[in-house]
Amino acid sequence: MTIANFPRASGATMVPPVAIPPADGRQMVSAGTAERLAKPRLPPPAAVPTQEGPQGLRFDFNDGCRVMLPDTGQAWRVRLSDLETANVLFDIELRSGHVNSNKRYFVPFRLEVWSAQTLLLRHDYDASGRDILIQFPIGTIGDIIGWLGYAMKFKEMHKCRLTCALGEPLIALFQAAYPDVAFVTHDQIQAERYYATYSVALFFDDAAQVYQPCDFRQVGLHRTAAHILGVDPAERPPRVALDDNSRPIAEPYVCIAVQATTQCKHWNNPEGWHSLVDFLKATGYRVICIDQKAESSRGDFRTRIPADAEDQTGERPLRERARWLRHADVFIGLSSGLSWLAWAVGTPVVLISGFTDPINEFATPYRVINRHACNSCWNDARHRFDHTDALWCPRWKDTPRQFECTRLIKAKQVEGMLRRVPGFGQGLLPKPPGPPAAQQLTQPTNAPPLAAGFPGAAGKDQPIALAAVLAQPRGEVPHGGLASGVTVAAGILLDQAAAQISEGDRNARASDLPGALQNYKQSIDIVRRLTQADPDNAGFQRNLSVALNRIGAVLFVQRNLQGAHAAYSASLAVIEKLTAAHPAHLSFRRDLAWCHALLADVLGAQGRHAEAFEQRRNNAAVVTQLANAAPDDSPLQQALATSYQNLGDAFLPLGNIDGALTVYRISLGLTKRELDANGQDPGWNALYTSLLQKIRAALLAQRQVAPSA
Repeated sequence: MTIANFPRASGATMVPPVAIPPADGRQMVSAGTAERLAKPRLPPPAAVPTQEGPQGLRFDFNDGCRVMLPDTGQAWRVRLSDLETANVLFDIELRSGHVNSNKRYFVPFRLEVWSAQTLLLRHDYDASGRDILIQFPIGTIGDIIGWLGYAMKFKEMHKCRLTCALGEPLIALFQAAYPDVAFVTHDQIQAERYYATYSVALFFDDAAQVYQPCDFRQVGLHRTAAHILGVDPAERPPRVALDDNSRPIAEPYVCIAVQATTQCKHWNNPEGWHSLVDFLKATGYRVICIDQKAESSRGDFRTRIPADAEDQTGERPLRERARWLRHADVFIGLSSGLSWLAWAVGTPVVLISGFTDPINEFATPYRVINRHACNSCWNDARHRFDHTDALWCPRWKDTPRQFECTRLIKAKQVEGMLRRVPGFGQGLLPKPPGPPAAQQLTQPTNAPPLAAGFPGAAGKDQPIALAAVLAQPRGEVPHGGLASGVTVAAGILLDQAAAQISEGDRNARASDLPGALQNYKQSIDIVRRLTQADPDNAGFQRNLSVALNRIGAVLFVQRNLQGAHAAYSASLAVIEKLTAAHPAHLSFRRDLAWCHALLADVLGAQGRHAEAFEQRRNNAAVVTQLANAAPDDSPLQQALATSYQNLGDAFLPLGNIDGALTVYRISLGLTKRELDANGQDPGWNALYTSLLQKIRAALLAQRQVAPSA
């Protein structure tokens, strides 16, 4: 290609021409700069401009304004102007060759061509009634869904005959919804037909703004299409046509998608999805997972469909997933394609993402991001996204803070966002979190509800239920790579230990006690390796105690009382050391109360009533200290009243009815005081009823008249 550049004495604006990109469409080099721009794999334009002009010249607007000038023996002069800004962009003289505008996105060009001193052509861009191609990359879903609405805006603005080139799975989703638009695959493009072609994609290295007028990271993934095409950037979901628009199931349901193409897109809280599914099912919903894959692995990270979600994963058409989404009460997903599909079909989207800023996706009032953590690296132009690195984390990779952007998003934050969705859970019958058949895992029906952070009423006939142990709060010690001063390797091991605990809890709730026991033992094996390497790490020690308590609870249900006693005793020893080393740490003191109560249960079941009484007394002493420090904390005061009731129960096997009555009445006094302040609280009412029954039974045992209620 020959380009001759003759500066004019008139001083007209001179802009160097830009070479037409190579045929593979991947790289182009500006004649005015040495910068190389990486262009996505998109079909190249026709080799020869498609529009005929006088004296054999040809032009078009495929990949910018292109002009081809034959050698006629006369000098040519070419001028390009922007009709909108009234700027002359380009003015050059040459004998023959090709001229290509520097800008490849939409510009309303005026093209003027002279031969010698004669004006041969003045053409103002006009797409009306002409064939226009807008082409998109293949292999992506969400991007195309976000961009297609802007292509339709272009068609409406210019009244053109529009062809959209995209992947075949998406064509099936949109073709019937837009009968006046031609949808083709890349292989079906007839490049010589088009008056103009525009490529809509993400151009990461376009510092010279050749393919996009502004960096997509600053305006949003979908709105970059508006800027490339020169249309209003207000977002517009595309229309979706379904061949079957019937409701998939009769019951209310929500859809979730837990997988994504890179790990930074995942919700990297190891317990997040499982806790959220428990919440959704307890609210009364069926939970449907519609990912393509049920499981994925990247390095040490593995993501699986939550155990209690219903599996609708697999190689299914997008229209089938769109059908599930259209009738769902809400969709919960990530910054990935299925969230965009849910947006397109009009379903409320709770979108969980930390690596993108909310400007990156469609507007939703239910966007979940934790601003206290590192966030929004995708939208930081200083960090170039690496598609080849599945564990891309540009600021904190291979440090304890890797992926903290979503690791620090807790299920409670997502639950709070769900409650904002209009109609969420409305009219549904809440379901218990555990399976009804597992009676041995539930709190006895005649026992008062659990106070926050402590076991329920316990005695010879009412041991602390396994479900209560499974609900034991994890306290304030951070997990995994978030723990302060923890190495990356230790953080990975902690995540693995936490995953085993979560899996064990799910097995326990499903009555698979041997499976749960195996999970808890594997967790302990991992944590013990950590404690041996760093015996002073409080987080490691507490995780060990949590796992030991769960093992003890499972063994108790299996009536292996000796094994349960050993596990509870080991847990108590760990927590006593932590409490002594950290006397101001409230979570450790709560754990201490737990351990005393659990050990009292198994000792009572073994007939070791004097030892059980000592553990009950220790439990009551710890809870008393906590409650006295927080007199306005109603759940803590309820825990105190419950601990005194349990202590009264421990007096009875020792034959000390007077002692039992004394502490029952102390508990009753606390309960009456709280009922006077809040008479509608079901926990306090249940505790009050239970205490009256116990006092009446104790008085009858002494042949006395029971007090009236």
